[in-house]
Amino acid sequence: MTGLVGILLLAPLLAVLMGIYHFAATRAPRTAALQHYDRLALAMAVLLTMLAIVLCQHYAPAARGPIWPHVYAALGGFFTMLAALGGAWWLRPKQG
Repeated sequence: MTGLVGILLLAPLLAVLMGIYHFAATRAPRTAALQHYDRLALAMAVLLTMLAIVLCQHYAPAARGPIWPHVYAALGGFFTMLAALGGAWWLRPKQG
């Protein structure tokens, strides 16, 4: 349950990152395959981010204080989402 704090802290920022990806992806006409790729990329980014938040929360050094597991989870989740969306954009098939 404490891993959800990291998700709640990041929810607005992650929504902005996903919105930027979706906005950039929908600026040009897309085939059905590209639409499917974009939906899959966003879903995978969310799943990877949730996994990273839980893992960072679990493996954070608690000896440094009670807030640090949440900080580690928030940082891990943010950079995982950024890397996942950046990688998805870089690997995105070219139109036409």
